[in-house]
Amino acid sequence: MGKITMKDIAEKLNISINAVSLALNSKAGVSEETRKQVLDMAEELGYLDKSPKFIKTFANKNICVIIKKYYFEDNNFYGKIMMGIGDESRRKGYDIITCLINESEKSIPSCIESKKVCGIIVIGNIDDDYLVKLKSYKIPVVLVDHTSLLESTDSILTDNKLGSFNITKLLIERGYKNIGFFGDLNYSLSIKERYFGYRESMKKFLEFKTYRELDEFIDSNSILYEIEDHIINKNLEAVKETVKNIKLMPEAFVCSNDNAAISLISALKELGYSVPTNIAIVGFDDIVLGSLIEPKLTTVRVEKDFMGRKAVERLIWRLENKNYPDEKTILSVEIVERDSVGKKYD
Repeated sequence: MGKITMKDIAEKLNISINAVSLALNSKAGVSEETRKQVLDMAEELGYLDKSPKFIKTFANKNICVIIKKYYFEDNNFYGKIMMGIGDESRRKGYDIITCLINESEKSIPSCIESKKVCGIIVIGNIDDDYLVKLKSYKIPVVLVDHTSLLESTDSILTDNKLGSFNITKLLIERGYKNIGFFGDLNYSLSIKERYFGYRESMKKFLEFKTYRELDEFIDSNSILYEIEDHIINKNLEAVKETVKNIKLMPEAFVCSNDNAAISLISALKELGYSVPTNIAIVGFDDIVLGSLIEPKLTTVRVEKDFMGRKAVERLIWRLENKNYPDEKTILSVEIVERDSVGKKYD
């Protein structure tokens, strides 16, 4: 095919060349629906690459969402954030271009390189080096469920520390003292923060004189590494083997998220334990499955859909306010008490 022209676009859509011109130049006289159809067809036919002056018009309606593949597969948590982003974007008149990246991704999505998006939302953990590369394109970036300690960036976060602190406190108030943590500290910043909240609650409300004493206790009662892959892949046998290797089985577990808690409950049942009679379990995230399993899971509610919506809201605000300082928005959480805790009597 030779050089693409406005006439080609008009013929494909069965509209006038004038309507194509109005749409490409962001002028009044065509509906939003027609404008979108024209821009999408111009992109599809490669017209925008040949006529760079219209790329900005196209970009102004597109947001790039970047997410690692294994986060994308987590429908219960990250999937709900994605839905919030999609719904709010459509409501505000934007389209989403979703880019799945690998764990060790180095390349930048082509829609960013060619400046065909006006903003970027990153869901979940991302390397600082990759974030620096993204920001070098001078396109606004908002992080969701992650923040960088090296690179200042707008972030939408959950109050992980407070949620985990309070749910650990709940266990202590129910009479539990030997409380372990079950979760992979290498998986995400969120899990590190939840672990911090658990650890601070243990130090504050139980009789640990030093952090060293507390950490020695946690090491013998907890699973802190090399567990998330087994949870994601629903590898119950591997979870069971890991649980068997705990030096001192605790009276209760604070889990990094509900998926971890549900896997742990299944593993403990197969190993002959009863929840909460022998071991109490609490989760974090309040996914739907947590209220359907037996026993129903005590957890911390995270407004996942709202996180996604807030990310879009923040990005749109940032497009108009590029010189204001970056902000970290921390969304509140609440404990949802169900049946997986019970009471511990001495």
